[in-house]
Amino acid sequence: MNIGVDSRSLGPMKTGVGTYVAEVLRHWPASPSRDSFALFSHQAIDYPETPAVQHRVAHARRGLPWYLLQSHRLISQSPLALFWGTQGLLPLRLPKPVPAVITIHDCVHQQGLRYAPSLPYNWAHRCLLPSAVRRARRILVVSRFVADEVMRCFRLPASKIEVTPLGARRELFGEVLSATGGDAGVETGPGKVAQHQAAVLAKYKIKSPFVLGVGTLEPRKNLRTLLEAFALLPSRLTNRFQLVLAGKPGWGTTSLEKYLQNYGQRSSLILTGYVPEEDLRALYASTEMFVFPSFYEGFGLPVVEALASGCPVIASTAPSLKEVAGSAAIFVDPKSPPEEWSRAMVRVAESAELRHSLAIAGQEQARQFSWETCAQQTSEVLRSVAEGRE
Repeated sequence: MNIGVDSRSLGPMKTGVGTYVAEVLRHWPASPSRDSFALFSHQAIDYPETPAVQHRVAHARRGLPWYLLQSHRLISQSPLALFWGTQGLLPLRLPKPVPAVITIHDCVHQQGLRYAPSLPYNWAHRCLLPSAVRRARRILVVSRFVADEVMRCFRLPASKIEVTPLGARRELFGEVLSATGGDAGVETGPGKVAQHQAAVLAKYKIKSPFVLGVGTLEPRKNLRTLLEAFALLPSRLTNRFQLVLAGKPGWGTTSLEKYLQNYGQRSSLILTGYVPEEDLRALYASTEMFVFPSFYEGFGLPVVEALASGCPVIASTAPSLKEVAGSAAIFVDPKSPPEEWSRAMVRVAESAELRHSLAIAGQEQARQFSWETCAQQTSEVLRSVAEGRE
């Protein structure tokens, strides 16, 4: 089975969708038919090319217009059993004989412009996602929350939708240290691992202890609340802690930059920019707590990764995050005043016992999510469509 894949997200700085595509490909189950993949993108692809994985790159300037209006030319040159639209949309002139499956990660375009990356993004998804939903034989979604949203927005039967939750990388898991020493972090191995963690902290000028936030810097992530909550911590904590925000700038960062010009704790704030996976793993393993106040998520991959790493997690009550974290996190309403978030952070910072219990519960919860399972479920759906069994 030769599968065409929308691989625009597999650029040099992967975020959630790019991680999803790369991990599903990496954990794709072996099959007697020896599946192969044609990866289509407007830019160079940061994923190994092998006899079974071929890159099809157009070198276009803008990804979405190329994908919608021009990618069919490249796609039509490859004999495909199926095309997988990994970001929801499909090429407008996808060859008719090629069946399609799409993955919908969220319905953020239905939330209005306050959360959408841009007007063109919102327009494209509002206008073109319905046609992609109709064109697709099956629809993959990353959480039960998104499944409910898709059924509500597009009036689809549950039989057309398959929930394929994302996973936590195995290397994130480590042994949780005893709380008796006042530290609920994880031990991921002696020697070189500890040296790597120290080197990563030095690279970004981070000193322990620190509070960690991960995600693209954009309004939907509700970072203003996190910044204000950190500034409200009592001086006994702000004198010791740093706040580390790991993520590349997104849309709407101008207002955040203006806010930071007069931010009282600017000397304790570290903005790392984009962090590669290996460095991010070290940050998860080293932080005192992970705080994620996002207004809206389709899944919340950083939360699962933090849980797997043994980080005590404070997360928003966004439905997908409660679905993913279960009872293994402290939840605060994202619309609550910063004081409530600050109180939760104080609880975690000042209780080694609480940090330890959250770390243990978090790793147990995260073990429910594996990329092997996600890849297996995805391959089964794609194969059923390619073989006409959907």
